[in-house]
Amino acid sequence: MLLVGRAVAGTSTVRRLVERIDDDMIVSVERAFHVIEYLADLVDGASLADLARHLDVNKAIALRILATLEAVGVVWRDDRVQRYNLTFRISNLGLRQLQKSRLLDQCAAGLRSLADQTGELVRLAIVEVNDSINWVHAVAGTKRSLQIDPNYSLEIRLNAHAIAKAWLSTMSFDRALKLMRRQGIVALTKNSKTAVEALRADLKLAAKRRFATSYEESEMGVSAIAAPIVVTTLSGKHECVGAVSLAAPTNRMGPKAFEACAPLLIETVDRLGKIWPLEARTLRILQPRRRRAALRR
Repeated sequence: MLLVGRAVAGTSTVRRLVERIDDDMIVSVERAFHVIEYLADLVDGASLADLARHLDVNKAIALRILATLEAVGVVWRDDRVQRYNLTFRISNLGLRQLQKSRLLDQCAAGLRSLADQTGELVRLAIVEVNDSINWVHAVAGTKRSLQIDPNYSLEIRLNAHAIAKAWLSTMSFDRALKLMRRQGIVALTKNSKTAVEALRADLKLAAKRRFATSYEESEMGVSAIAAPIVVTTLSGKHECVGAVSLAAPTNRMGPKAFEACAPLLIETVDRLGKIWPLEARTLRILQPRRRRAALRR
């Protein structure tokens, strides 16, 4: 059980106030982040009971986590309906990070050009130093009357999303499979690939063609292709730092139509790789070193 609170601290100085998992992960921090992720997907917020069930903890623990997040300005409570919501501080932090890296300044024109030429939804995802990939930007094409909501899929499922498969295709299959298993290989639709050999063949083809596909694998009625952004790091190695996807309703674009757009997509990621912010490349090299140094202290 997580131990946080004045009463506990005052009566038991020998007991630690936080519980660690594998000596690396602090439970209270992990739970706080899960609260933020959970609330980010909800339009009307969540009650204390909802959040306690989501975290699989009792209400007292959930309340202390929420009180802390509220105190630092990340969460606010609507007293009229007793529901918790995120503040805009979270989005402000994300925007500050993007501005600091100059990432969108460099990439926006190329993404907009691809969206305008195809008329479809173009999205950019970034590979993080902790071996994960996250959406950071979306540009909707203007040529079509029927468009996909840029937020139609917020979580990137490694075995089902084209943008994830584009990233995984740049590494060994053993490493890719390890990452997929760490997240969990889940069938989101009847077309999702879950068998190891099917995943291996899919990533092998993606590496050969330089673009990955997802035909109704993450959501029925939506298909996509994606290509990795590969840069040359300061150490001279080639590294995938992100990926760009092109998505459209399946009834408008089939496999042949998507493949016809592949050259434009590959041209876009090649251009982004050449102008990728130097700070972003340096940060990816330095962060793991700083983390290791911190652990040694």
